[in-house]
Amino acid sequence: MYQPQHPGNRLDGIEVVSTKDQVFRLRASRAGKGLLVLKAEAPVVLVSAQGAEAKLRQGWDGTLGYSHFGLEVAFAAAGEATITLRSVPPPDKSEPGTDEDLTEFRTRYAARPSRFPDSPASFASWQATYRAELASLLMAGGLPPRVPPDPKVIETREYPEFALRRIECRSQADRTNVALLSLPKGVARAPLLVALHGHENEWGGAAEQAYLPGNNDDFCAYFAERGWAVLQPATMNHTLQHPTWTLQGEWSWDAMTALDYAVALPEVDRQRVAVCGLSTGAHLAMNLLALDDRVRAGVVGCVFSTWHHYKRFRIPPGCDCGIIRQVSSRIEQCDWAALAAPKPVQFQHGRQDAAFCPGADPAALDLKWNVGVMPAEEYASAFGEVQRAWRLSGARDRVETRFHDGPHSVNNPAAFEWLSQWMIRVRQKASVQWDRWEG
Repeated sequence: MYQPQHPGNRLDGIEVVSTKDQVFRLRASRAGKGLLVLKAEAPVVLVSAQGAEAKLRQGWDGTLGYSHFGLEVAFAAAGEATITLRSVPPPDKSEPGTDEDLTEFRTRYAARPSRFPDSPASFASWQATYRAELASLLMAGGLPPRVPPDPKVIETREYPEFALRRIECRSQADRTNVALLSLPKGVARAPLLVALHGHENEWGGAAEQAYLPGNNDDFCAYFAERGWAVLQPATMNHTLQHPTWTLQGEWSWDAMTALDYAVALPEVDRQRVAVCGLSTGAHLAMNLLALDDRVRAGVVGCVFSTWHHYKRFRIPPGCDCGIIRQVSSRIEQCDWAALAAPKPVQFQHGRQDAAFCPGADPAALDLKWNVGVMPAEEYASAFGEVQRAWRLSGARDRVETRFHDGPHSVNNPAAFEWLSQWMIRVRQKASVQWDRWEG
């Protein structure tokens, strides 16, 4: 559990005497504070602390690492301390929802601080305020200034229907990333899909295997083989580069700056840009839909739920990248989603995905990760609020939930059909309002 070589340890004046059976014996040569870095594949709780004050904090938000904890200790004077922790084992069976729990959820949901108003004009003002709030929460105060991307094409690989570029782009003065961009053959100005993967694919990079059918994120392949350009930025690097940011903020900004490169190409139609994300990548898609006007439509795959549902997750080993602690007190997920209105957005769920699909079969749960499914009534309440947002923006036909019979994955034909129909309207310059709703 204790990680003595981790660079996050702060033990000035503190000696680790022993760490047996989750009981830590420490000796301090003087008054002071310290931090011990721990790693555990199960939730950990603090049982007792004698001789020093102690606090346990999660560190998988990029500060210490995936499945890591920080044990903070404070000695009032020189001496010894004994600190006892306990790992929480998974339950023997799933936890069924109750009427009392659902009633409590509905009461708190109706009274949530971020609830958007009921009039169209007030809703538009609310959106402007909360878009700024979201950017501030994610990116240390708001969207940063652009820096010259200085793009470099590192490699080009030929596939039957498209060419795949590996590009190096700068997103901040001290941050450079590698993204993938496919360009279809024989298409003069292609629509562009920003494709965002989550924990199910390569951590810290863009996954070239997603451009092949059969991969978890093969919506990249599906769109690339059908005449779309597909941009896949790097995501899931769980080392936070800028301490005042969030992981989701860094990944979202990386995607937005990679988009700067893609839409500047003559092969790409900058008026027809959509986004599709799976899992944590779907949360990133919600960020792009809220914060980037160039993204006209989207598919949010297998992630939209409620913060109330997150209490059914065992973290770790499930990783929320810190997002629940960083934004849940300020904005509920339905209100986060509402920032995209009136853009066309399809929310997908696979019925075999017991972690996220409302009303899924509890027998399909992996109890090491999740202890209960989301009740269908809870999802109906959340998505009902999403529908209210699109009604207020005059676009009730531009949002839907699409259930499919698969697992935690994007249903490619449904996503392609949804996004293609809206991109056709853009190309035909139909009388569809795409810009921010102005009341």
